[in-house]
Amino acid sequence: MSTFGELLKKYIERAGITDAELARSTGVQRQTIFRWKEGLTARPRYREDIVRIAAKLRLTPEERDELLLAAGFPPEHLKPSADALPVNIAAATSAIPAEQTVTSGGDTLPNDKTASTLAAETVVQSQRLIDHPGLMLGVAAALLLVIALIGTIVLRTLFPQTTDAQTASTTLTPAAALETPSPALSTPSPTPSPTPSVAPIVAGPGEHLIVIAPFVGYTSDDFRFNIAGRIREALEAELQQAGLTDVRIALWPEAIAEAEQAEQALKSSQAAMVIWGEYDAGRVRAGLTTATLEDAYWVNPVDAPSSLPYVINRDVPRDARVFALYTLAGYYRTVEETEKALAVYRRTLAQLPSDPTISASTHFYIALLTPIVQGYTVQSLTAAIYHYTKTLELQPTWENARYNRGTALLGRALLSLDERADLDAAITDFDAVIRRYPNRIDPLLNRGIAYYQRNDDQALNAAYNDFSGVIALAPEDYRGYYHRALVEIRRNGPSWAADLEKAQRLAPDFAPVLNALCWGYGTAGEAQTALPYCDAAVALDPTGASFDSRAIALAQLGRYEAAAADLRAYLAWVQQEHPSLYAKYRGPRVEGWIEALERGENPFTADELALLRRGAE
Repeated sequence: MSTFGELLKKYIERAGITDAELARSTGVQRQTIFRWKEGLTARPRYREDIVRIAAKLRLTPEERDELLLAAGFPPEHLKPSADALPVNIAAATSAIPAEQTVTSGGDTLPNDKTASTLAAETVVQSQRLIDHPGLMLGVAAALLLVIALIGTIVLRTLFPQTTDAQTASTTLTPAAALETPSPALSTPSPTPSPTPSVAPIVAGPGEHLIVIAPFVGYTSDDFRFNIAGRIREALEAELQQAGLTDVRIALWPEAIAEAEQAEQALKSSQAAMVIWGEYDAGRVRAGLTTATLEDAYWVNPVDAPSSLPYVINRDVPRDARVFALYTLAGYYRTVEETEKALAVYRRTLAQLPSDPTISASTHFYIALLTPIVQGYTVQSLTAAIYHYTKTLELQPTWENARYNRGTALLGRALLSLDERADLDAAITDFDAVIRRYPNRIDPLLNRGIAYYQRNDDQALNAAYNDFSGVIALAPEDYRGYYHRALVEIRRNGPSWAADLEKAQRLAPDFAPVLNALCWGYGTAGEAQTALPYCDAAVALDPTGASFDSRAIALAQLGRYEAAAADLRAYLAWVQQEHPSLYAKYRGPRVEGWIEALERGENPFTADELALLRRGAE
């Protein structure tokens, strides 16, 4: 009999839908679906999840029942009504163990579902590349995928002999308790349960709330930690030092053991973040749940830091302060104060975290935020590349760090006069990600752009194949058609116009598509056909980035004065936006075109148009 993961993978592939789509339509987290498919989770917790998934995948009744049986649940056709459920069956059902995750060491741990945080994923949007600089408007400003990651933390140390649940019951006014699923490790030591008497903890007007839940314990009665109290003490010290008077820390009245519970607490309390977790025989895992989804944007969510532990070693005060600083930085990211977040992450790194995971996470966030705070410059991208490299030295499986480094390398190449070394390094990073995740669109798209920038016959063929792959994976995404058309213009291929028309239908207000049509027809000598597209591109984007394309068409139509005016506007844009790249953007060459036009000559001969079309100097 096939395993649950094998069956689920087969049915998902047959249905032709993505894990993300299945997650959105069923309410099951995408990381959970991934873990089921890969066998990282032994069995699901909730039967209803499997029934909803079966319906979404349009399984036959026999296939649905087979999937339920593989998941450890009774088949649908044998499920009795709730009223007729015998006592012995009810008892057996309630005794089904919670969803479990098997670690590499053989221990069985609760499924650490993804804690969610800030993300603003941005994919390279090259508007024109080096042959036609206007088409790369916006590339440098969108080159870094803004991805986020906060997650589970392991603190390894001895703490005072006070339970977290006792801390909550003696320091808080009790609030409505959350339902706690059966833990997967073992039965936790008995802890006092608060009696609800007032409304749950809620953030006040203009207040930012950080909730810390008592940690679930899976040890004997004589081995208890005041983890929540220790975290609160260190975090309050950092908040006081930062002068954050509008931030309140509150202890939740009941332990939280699962991400779903943390998300419920986050929603009901209107908190900025919830800190929660568990401990067992000296090991402590803590999760940070915030109001935004972060790990959904990872190339592989299971590789996100939220699925890995952080460790406080023997130097308890120092390591507790590292965790508090890291949490404070995460708070600043949550409320979108990126400059403060970057500063606190740098303070965290200056403490020399002893745990490689928290050190890697800190490097990752510094790399992520530096270009956002400082602007997308060669200097900021160089700093980002350094910190992504340090991240990968500590956590080589973090594919988003590799993807981000490749994107930063590509961005630096586009902003540099000598770009070949960075293009080669970017392609190497994208190759590694694509080998592991061949169906991800963004690495494929950015590798194609890097190949396009290489601009030799072999590289253009590789770029064409990558963009064709993007189209096959996402036929309704205009980017594949747009970039493949740019390759075909360079290769004088027959399909560039059809690809751009398709891209225009999918993204009618995307100025670079119109500019590419202007450029393609203009450099082909079809100025009359090009001009309406040129005018439309300039109307949508009057910055100057599209003016050189229109000048080519105007000059061929004998409108020399208008062509010269457009070229002057284009050079003004280059000098304002990219002064260090004046030569790369063909500044001296454009000056010669203007001089020829002022003499009443058309500089765009057949040979010149062929060179421009090929991206050659």
